[in-house]
Amino acid sequence: LDVTLGSTLGSVMMSQRAVLAPSTVLCAPNGGARRCTRAVRAASRGVSVVASASAERVEKIRASGLTLDAFAKAEVAAGVATMRANDPDAFNDAPDWLLEWFLRDRKLDADKATEKTKKYLQWRMDDGYDALASAPDVAEEAATGKAVLLAERDVLGRPVVYVTLTKHDVETRELARTCKLCVKLVDEALEALRAEGDGASETIMCVFDLRGFSMKNADIDFVKFFIKCIFDYFPKRISQVLLIEPPWVFTPVWQIIKPLMGKYASLVKQTKAKEAKEYFADESTLF
Repeated sequence: LDVTLGSTLGSVMMSQRAVLAPSTVLCAPNGGARRCTRAVRAASRGVSVVASASAERVEKIRASGLTLDAFAKAEVAAGVATMRANDPDAFNDAPDWLLEWFLRDRKLDADKATEKTKKYLQWRMDDGYDALASAPDVAEEAATGKAVLLAERDVLGRPVVYVTLTKHDVETRELARTCKLCVKLVDEALEALRAEGDGASETIMCVFDLRGFSMKNADIDFVKFFIKCIFDYFPKRISQVLLIEPPWVFTPVWQIIKPLMGKYASLVKQTKAKEAKEYFADESTLF
């Protein structure tokens, strides 16, 4: 089993910044069928579609996802000042929003937040994650269409990264490219939220479409990277994950992944496509 699953979870939490227009229609793969997309590029306009749904449904979904603790602005500001005082050189170019997020993640413990933020900044610099927008290898990986950042939001207003696992082949992918594309997507989703200002969602949602999944789509090495991102580099940023119609062959893969995710495994929901509709607006054509 270890040999067969030497790589898993249809590792493809990445994709081009395919921002789709409100009229986007996505027909995710059913069996071996190819996912069809009618998309109008709207990246230049920054189009986003926020779902509408009943208040009861919205609260139900909110309760099932992950949220970051909220603190008084004065407390957060004081903590950020302490972090900058702890290591002025390390945070000289770091924006306040970044320090605030790690501080809230560490429940206002400025010392712990300082160390975690420094590791994050060092990781981005050492592994080449500071120049993703212009990286040709990332653009090539995005061109595979294995994942897209949708214009359509879920009912909580969260950006949605939609991943088609049948487009990810562990035998032909280059792990470094896949990891960079993952980070690029998360970066772009969070950037869009920051641009919306106060009141916007603070987290994103990931949808993995497993219809047609086979073992050639399983990629444990990428999954390990993704999980490290969840814990260390983008803590509490991915608040919910949907696995759409995983086939029986995915069962042993999930048995390997679940322990690696620890407490975050509770945020993952395996669901039928028709049941996933409840996370989106009634008029959504995503499923």
